[in-house]
Amino acid sequence: MSNSSSKNKIIIVGALSALIIAVVATTFLLMSSKCTLDGKSACYDRNVETFLIEDKAELTVQVESEELGEYLVSKWNELHPTHLDKVSYIVRAPLTLEELSQGLETDIIVTTQNNAAFALNMLYDMPQKVSSVVGSTVPSLAQDTINLKGYYFVQNSIKGPLFTYNKTLMEELGFDLKDEDNSSIPDVFESWDKIAQNVDPVLQEIDVLFPLTFTDQISFYPFLTGGRWSLNFTNSGSEPGFDSKEFRDGLKLVEAMGNTAWDKTTAEPLVDETKDDETKPQEEKPDTEKPSTETTEEVKPNNENTPLTEEGEEVEELPEIIDYTKYRNTAESLEWKYESAFYERQSLFTIVNDFDFARQYAEASGDEYVYTAFPSNDGYRLTPSAEVDGYAVNKDVKYISAAAEVLRILRSGEAVTNYYNSTHKTPIYHRNLLEVLSIEDNMVMEQIKAYNYSDAQPVMALDKNPKVLARSIYTSIDMMPVLRDLYDGKIDVETAQKEIVALSKEWLEKHDIIEEE
Repeated sequence: MSNSSSKNKIIIVGALSALIIAVVATTFLLMSSKCTLDGKSACYDRNVETFLIEDKAELTVQVESEELGEYLVSKWNELHPTHLDKVSYIVRAPLTLEELSQGLETDIIVTTQNNAAFALNMLYDMPQKVSSVVGSTVPSLAQDTINLKGYYFVQNSIKGPLFTYNKTLMEELGFDLKDEDNSSIPDVFESWDKIAQNVDPVLQEIDVLFPLTFTDQISFYPFLTGGRWSLNFTNSGSEPGFDSKEFRDGLKLVEAMGNTAWDKTTAEPLVDETKDDETKPQEEKPDTEKPSTETTEEVKPNNENTPLTEEGEEVEELPEIIDYTKYRNTAESLEWKYESAFYERQSLFTIVNDFDFARQYAEASGDEYVYTAFPSNDGYRLTPSAEVDGYAVNKDVKYISAAAEVLRILRSGEAVTNYYNSTHKTPIYHRNLLEVLSIEDNMVMEQIKAYNYSDAQPVMALDKNPKVLARSIYTSIDMMPVLRDLYDGKIDVETAQKEIVALSKEWLEKHDIIEEE
């Protein structure tokens, strides 16, 4: 009996200990998760999925349209009836740098990400909870380094180039449009390797495989991102990353592109070294062996081997079939044809910047254009650069939790739909959340999805010279001669990288310096 009693006591003591530990842990979690509306914290209620509002909170918000402002006030009053009409708005275009320098008139502003970077000392570093709730609606590539050391900016709209293909023409040429990975690009053209593999069937029908050109360095930028390098790569203004493996892998894509014919109108056949002997001039025969050129009667053409129809007419000979896998372009021969080849239906693909112009052509031709992310290289999508606008909070705001709630409302699916309908600017929204948008224009929805793979223009300044944006290096050094030589096979990847690194170092030595006042 005594042994049984002892065992029971041990069990009871163990159970009580576990209960006490559970109670203490629960109490600790409740205490640690408790949020105080102290003017510095943003308190989020998971049960109703809204931020709590401070007593006496009142905010003025800049918006880009009357319709969006009215929606904001209406939704605020609906969700927070104890704080009716405590949010007001003014309609104004995104603030310029000059306007920012004159001071902020509202608690929440709209400006470009680039301008916000020059005004960080005027902006509020928002709490982590705002980043996790509001920032989750924004693709990571669009956030750039502006939010690297805090959460200052909520991206809202975007503009920049997108890869585009003519779906109608692709169907006419008999290509399979199956898209198993839901990337919006048919699997048969999913990567640059696959595009190159289709050079012959494409160029048998139209002139251009893709209007690749080395005439403009800015438009060429995406092709250098094929190894995951970008102008944001190092997060250090004075280190562009041209010496990295990632940049070298992007150069390998440029080198590989030189093995494909992109434009048959300027392509030349490869020289077949095995036929050198056949191309050598024949030794002249002595005059005695030469056939006589003298004749006393007219020489008539010999038509004995010419095929004839039943009516006795000569059959028209079929043109020679060219194998375009054995043709190549020089970099110099690839002219700018992004618009002409595509809109004249001589290219399946292009890069579009002017979407209104593209829409007009699509409507006039009856063709369906599809906007997508760029094809991949070694499993990684090329990332074009884009300009971004968005919201920021005045550093002098008194009610940050209320401000967080305004931002949450403005980035909700309903508000973003309202924003597009009233401004016709393309919103930024994470591709996994697109179902909350009610935008009826399929073209715009395609663009929103595709922009998930665009990189926001970097806003880093040079380390020693904050007056100069680090991205200026890309538009200031001329690397196109190096890239043309790489494409043409005149230099290898290692040499190209060394030459570009040398160009960048020379530029940095002149510009990344501390200016004497």
